[in-house]
Amino acid sequence: MLLPQVARMALFAAYSGPCVLLTTPERLEGYASSGVLGAPVSVNPGLNDWQERREHVVLDVNTALDLFPARPEDHALNLKVSQSYPRSELVERLERLGYEALHEEGEGVGYRLRGDTLELYPAGLNGGDLNGHIRAEFFGDDLDTLRHVQTGEATRKLHTFTLPPAEGYLSSVKWDATRLELLPGRVFLDSPEFFASSLGVLTDSLWGQLRSRMLAGGEVTSFGRAPLDLPDASTDLKVLGFYRARLSDLERDIREWQAAEYRVLLLVRHERTAGYLAHKLLGEGSDVPWLTLPRLEPGALGFLKAGGEGGFALESQKTVVLTEDLIYGFQGGSALRGKRLGGRPVTDALGLAVGDFLIHPEHGVGEFAGLETRTVLGVSRDYLNILYKKGARLYLPIEQLSVVRRHPGTTDDPPALSSLDKLDWARAKERARKSAEEVAGRLLVQYAARQVTPGIAFPSIPDWDEQIEKNFGFELTADQNTALRETFADQVKPHPMDRLVSGDVGFGKTEVALRAAHRVVGHGRQVAILVPTTLLAEQHSSTFTERFKDLPVRVEGLSRFTGDRQAKAILADLAAGKVDIIIGTHRLLSEDIRFGNLGMIIVDEEHRFGVGQKEKLRALSGLPELRGGLSETTEGKVELPGDARAVDVLSLSATPIPRTLYMSMVGLRDMSSIQSPPKGRRPIQTILAPFDPLTVRSAILSEIERGGKVFYIHDRVASIGARSLYLRGLVPEARIGVAHGRMNEDELEEIMLGFEEGAFDVMISTTIVETGLDIPEANTILIERADRLGLAQLYQLRGRVGRRSRDAYAYLFYPPRMTENAARRLWAIADLQDLGSGHLLAEKDMEIRGVGNILGEEQHGHVQAVSIDVYTELLAEAVARLKGETLAPPVTVSIDLPVNARLTPEYFAGAAEVGGGPASESAE
Repeated sequence: MLLPQVARMALFAAYSGPCVLLTTPERLEGYASSGVLGAPVSVNPGLNDWQERREHVVLDVNTALDLFPARPEDHALNLKVSQSYPRSELVERLERLGYEALHEEGEGVGYRLRGDTLELYPAGLNGGDLNGHIRAEFFGDDLDTLRHVQTGEATRKLHTFTLPPAEGYLSSVKWDATRLELLPGRVFLDSPEFFASSLGVLTDSLWGQLRSRMLAGGEVTSFGRAPLDLPDASTDLKVLGFYRARLSDLERDIREWQAAEYRVLLLVRHERTAGYLAHKLLGEGSDVPWLTLPRLEPGALGFLKAGGEGGFALESQKTVVLTEDLIYGFQGGSALRGKRLGGRPVTDALGLAVGDFLIHPEHGVGEFAGLETRTVLGVSRDYLNILYKKGARLYLPIEQLSVVRRHPGTTDDPPALSSLDKLDWARAKERARKSAEEVAGRLLVQYAARQVTPGIAFPSIPDWDEQIEKNFGFELTADQNTALRETFADQVKPHPMDRLVSGDVGFGKTEVALRAAHRVVGHGRQVAILVPTTLLAEQHSSTFTERFKDLPVRVEGLSRFTGDRQAKAILADLAAGKVDIIIGTHRLLSEDIRFGNLGMIIVDEEHRFGVGQKEKLRALSGLPELRGGLSETTEGKVELPGDARAVDVLSLSATPIPRTLYMSMVGLRDMSSIQSPPKGRRPIQTILAPFDPLTVRSAILSEIERGGKVFYIHDRVASIGARSLYLRGLVPEARIGVAHGRMNEDELEEIMLGFEEGAFDVMISTTIVETGLDIPEANTILIERADRLGLAQLYQLRGRVGRRSRDAYAYLFYPPRMTENAARRLWAIADLQDLGSGHLLAEKDMEIRGVGNILGEEQHGHVQAVSIDVYTELLAEAVARLKGETLAPPVTVSIDLPVNARLTPEYFAGAAEVGGGPASESAE
């Protein structure tokens, strides 16, 4: 039967007698609340609640096939008031579950028997939500009272209590059945066409069990396509069409149903939605007619707080059931609403999958063909199966995984596989080494030029240092301290500083820049801070002004928000040396900018500026240009253009562009990396999904109801007005503001200020908010057409949320079709959610886009042959040799013991190969 999810839920809830509903893990939550439709349910029952489970049981297909004890009632003790428990059998059962008799107070886990009173001290009680112990009082063998005795002797009466087994008990239990085999009654299958994506190789096992069940007389009902021979079922349920946020149509239909004496039941997820709909349907000021059970008088309208997708009318019972999905959605809810990736440590952006290209330092490029377990000399190990040219294979022990690295080649642009019986790899590495030495020689000229260019030294100013540290309201992280030490060390050197500070959004790069700037100003020099957006210029102006308010420092901002008369006055004072710190956008690169005594340039969001803009900056700073501006005599000495003293340059970026990162990696540019997050910061949960109106609505309302705010990114000024109207129809409960770069400064400033102060719940904007906006309450961001944006943009936008210790969410929406590079960018940003991963993301960007053309030298062929990792390593070695640095060979340690060194699949809970196993129950 192809019915909407809410109709499936109703049929399952209305079934009389025991029954089981199987669904996918992603859809489990939607059925967990089906008890509101009249049938209390148990969801994925384990050993602790097996005996107390309801007649209606909801299982996800993975849990249904998990290994489970064939007699679960033997592995927990269920105590129920008024039941009889013979004393000797009770004590024997307690000891069989691993509990020992206690003789003294506070001895720990166990039981104490005193006359007709039994006191239980379970293992999980004090460590869980409860505290204290359980007291059972008997009258003979009958359980008379059951109490939870809390700390301080406060008690609470219980009717039942299930005592779990003691720690270590489950390791001796035989796991020889599944929940599906043990549960009686009819089986309902929800969307079985999606089971394979959850079960993998266990799909055949599921259908085999269901066929056996049917042969034994069991009944199976499928809501969807299943490979079982099932009879067609008929029902008088009428499936309703979607309203697509047309509330006038909804209001008309409800009026007609009520006039025909239909009971109309609305299932809503959010109280704010219920209030809004009650106002629309029942009149202004009407209270929400909430229900605790789905029972209504004919012609009445009621609300239940519950999930569900779709809607239906049951004409024989004169009942209509509607959901938020039906009212605001455009299509049926899908079995998979998108991939949510939890914030977990990730060391490789794309992971290791079959088909990846790997590089072995001795054998070269091969294709990963999977893991294999092999027994050699009586020892079982896991081996990486790596395929080379002409079908040759290398089996590498898993403990040597660290010696291989991944080549960024793809199936569309694969590298040539190396040959194990020839010297292909050695020759390719030698060619790349010669290329690297040539490139290094030219790059070193630029490096040497900077080393001999006269600069300005800015030593410490103790009084100012103390003042600027005192008005910082947070504690510096370890990486911030390191970055500051390295920056200060550069500032006292006789040659100009050119340092990149790489760090995640909100990790404290600005504080490093501010403290570096105060030393320059303290020595009578000016600081220019170049930022990419007007909003960031405004925020930095506010921050620097506040921090320097107790010092004789003048801070000015220069952007399109600055009026012509004010800008003219600022420029005059800047040329006269009366402005100490100037903060501005690209306006600072204009021809009319003159400085009285410039000492330092700070470039924030360095990746946002192009080559031409950086050449202007270098001319402004007095540093030699990257191309041209240098000459080399026949003796190899560097000749500098002029003898002007160059100023310091400090660049800040969360995701450095490939060319900048590349030069930093090979030692041609100084870099500090801030990767440790501030205290309390949590990773941002990223959801990668096709665009779905219900996902948008649910994300916005969930954030609003917890008191937060939402960014909605629509990067098209021409259609942003139409998109705001669409959102107002989709989420009428929300207050929505619009911001984009073509607004005049007063209007834009008012919108942004209103959003910050709470005038709006949702800010729909272009990527203008990519940098500079810090709204602590904004902890959800939705990005349309994420495939059109670059990695750095996506990373910066995601960094608009999660800036405090609250869970934050980023939704990246993509179209049905997109390019391979776009897909790789999205998976890279979704996988790299660990805090401090911006630098890793920049390296991934370098793999996807390439490193650029350094000094006009084309390296693509060599990079393609040996990978960016190997080429960068060779170039770094060449640079170090030309600098005269001693290169110590890396130390390698190999430990080879004749023991089985592998974890079997049975060890892991929920492993697809075995369906879980004992480990999956150990937590229960």
